[in-house]
Amino acid sequence: MLKLKTDLGVATKDKGIKGVKVIQKVVCILIIVMLLFGCSGRSPESDWTSEEYYHFAKEKYEDEDYFEAIREFTVVILRYAGSAVADSAQYYLAMSHYNLDEYIISAAEFNKLVNNMSESPLLQDAQYMLAESYYQMSPRAELDQEYTWRSQKEFQIFLEDFPRHEKREEVEKRIVELREKLAEKHWRNAELYRKMREFSSSIIYFDIVLNRYYDSDFADDAQYGKAVVYYDMEDYTKAKEELLIFKDKFSDSDIIAEVNETLQELIALESELSTNEE
Repeated sequence: MLKLKTDLGVATKDKGIKGVKVIQKVVCILIIVMLLFGCSGRSPESDWTSEEYYHFAKEKYEDEDYFEAIREFTVVILRYAGSAVADSAQYYLAMSHYNLDEYIISAAEFNKLVNNMSESPLLQDAQYMLAESYYQMSPRAELDQEYTWRSQKEFQIFLEDFPRHEKREEVEKRIVELREKLAEKHWRNAELYRKMREFSSSIIYFDIVLNRYYDSDFADDAQYGKAVVYYDMEDYTKAKEELLIFKDKFSDSDIIAEVNETLQELIALESELSTNEE
């Protein structure tokens, strides 16, 4: 009898444990279902107006759900082309890509607004963000500067078209920064050709710095570099001319002492050559 009661107690205990596990599974399933429905939120309706669909997409954007925002803004653009919200949808589609660091795509989308929706009140912001997208892709000076050049160009257009915009000062700083990088790139090219003894190509790149980026920090380096090229070519007359131009244009340069030293060496060399000829 005692054994029977014990067995019945064990069986009852096992059933209780199984029951608890079943309840736990049911609760878990209910929680998952609730989470799924809670996260999904409302869905687009077939009879929505362009404004309703746009605001639905904008909610996704404001929630920083940029992948969903991209999908929904694309629907607005395709389904409601020419509507009052088409330009806003285009702008925030581009912004969604920008916020995902997809700068080459954001640039293309901002460009669509700039070129195809010129009457939009978002045109100024789109032009700025087009330039900013290229700016984000601008690499260090040693690498190809295609996106640096594009960014500078689009920022310049922004300044010309919207000279009184509140971002003017910020854009001007961006342009100075980009010009410095382009100047450095050309100066590096010139130095590379000089070291390779490709003197004609070196002078071409030094002249680009001097003519296009005369206000950059690399202008004095380019002027001195040009003199060094002529020195390496043993054209001492030209080298002296370039050094004298340097002294005239860049008297406050931090390499003026080096320039004066090189100039004295040239004068001494010219004197020695003149003596030998006699």
